[in-house]
Amino acid sequence: MLALKQTIKDISKAKKITQLEMAEVLGISKQNFSNKVQRNTFSPDELAKLADSLGMELVFIDKNADIKNGEKFIISGQE
Repeated sequence: MLALKQTIKDISKAKKITQLEMAEVLGISKQNFSNKVQRNTFSPDELAKLADSLGMELVFIDKNADIKNGEKFIISGQE
């Protein structure tokens, strides 16, 4: 399992979006965003909002279940 910090870095690179742009989506400063990445202190709402803005879904998968049969819990940023 990737740490959130690495996941955000990978998504940023793949989607060609900067931390400043992601911070703007959340309405926070780049420094605040960087602190949240380093400390892993994003709220579920912030993660859902980021995912939605990137055209992605935030998915939780039961790590104790067989991946083929694991249940997905999808949180939409539209709630």
